[in-house]
Amino acid sequence: MKNLIKSPSQDGFSLVEVTLAVAIAALAIITLLGLLPQGLDMARKTALMINDSNIFEQIAHDLENASFDLLPTQTTKKYYNDQGREVQRDATDLAFVVEVEPQTVVALPKAEKTQPYMKRMVIRIAASSSPDFVFAPINSTTTAPYVTFNQLIAKTR
Repeated sequence: MKNLIKSPSQDGFSLVEVTLAVAIAALAIITLLGLLPQGLDMARKTALMINDSNIFEQIAHDLENASFDLLPTQTTKKYYNDQGREVQRDATDLAFVVEVEPQTVVALPKAEKTQPYMKRMVIRIAASSSPDFVFAPINSTTTAPYVTFNQLIAKTR
């Protein structure tokens, strides 16, 4: 007659093995979740840098292509949305405020005199939805709430 009682098999995992596997998986997930805020912050900063440089390139291109007589002679403000497109001051999708400050007295290093057909443009870009954003001077103890670019424009005629 056949023996109806089966002998215990060794298939499967013990409770200790399952507990260790769950603990290792939980540790890995907690570690990855700890890195998530840093990754999101880095992605936000990168997107902001890309928008800033796209806006700067657009302004620099416009200034380079303008006639020397039509370049701005006083500080002007421009407004851009989060896609880098210029918008009106009262636009609802305002995301960046730009200040273009011309400096007409430009001298080259080791030059005897100032250059009459050269202008330096200081371009400040702030990620702000307020059209009244003030570009305050930066001192050495605070970080700037905006980025500053310099563009030298020289014309031969």
